[in-house]
Amino acid sequence: MATRTFLALDLDDVALDELAAVQEVLAAAGASVRWTGRENLHVTLKFLGDVDDSDLAGVCAVAAELAGTVEAFEFTLGRIVSVPPAGHMRMIWTEIGDPTGRMTALAEQYNDACAAMGYKNENRGFRPQLTLGRVKGGRNVAALRAAIAGLPAFDLDAQFADEVVVYASELSREGPIYTVLSRTPLG
Repeated sequence: MATRTFLALDLDDVALDELAAVQEVLAAAGASVRWTGRENLHVTLKFLGDVDDSDLAGVCAVAAELAGTVEAFEFTLGRIVSVPPAGHMRMIWTEIGDPTGRMTALAEQYNDACAAMGYKNENRGFRPQLTLGRVKGGRNVAALRAAIAGLPAFDLDAQFADEVVVYASELSREGPIYTVLSRTPLG
């Protein structure tokens, strides 16, 4: 059997509440969007896809080993953007600031280690972001773009990343259900 798996950073409750409030504001535009549930908001470091269940312990071990090589760090939530910025909108993201570069370094280390284990290598480089929702059609997209453009900047303290989480993702009609496979402190 195989388990959809990814490595991520979690957010604090204040940030989760703020992002959920932003989703409510944007939902009022009436566009067809599948919003990411508050409990599923995270910053993905590496998406592995389907991992054979016999490899899960190895993936968790690699996550733990590399987490120990990077000190805890801060990151920031940036502006809300539509992806792509013009044309047929597919996603709504929160840009993530990585002032220390540690998040990017960690994600690249995970990418290389997972590629060595036979998982997909991301050649395009790591771009930290957080998915707020996936657009499912063209209804009221202009109103959604206007709502995004009208959002104020975040006024939140920096997020503190002190652990890496390996998640299993089970797809369901209501959206993905995430289960923690391992948590490993940084540094």
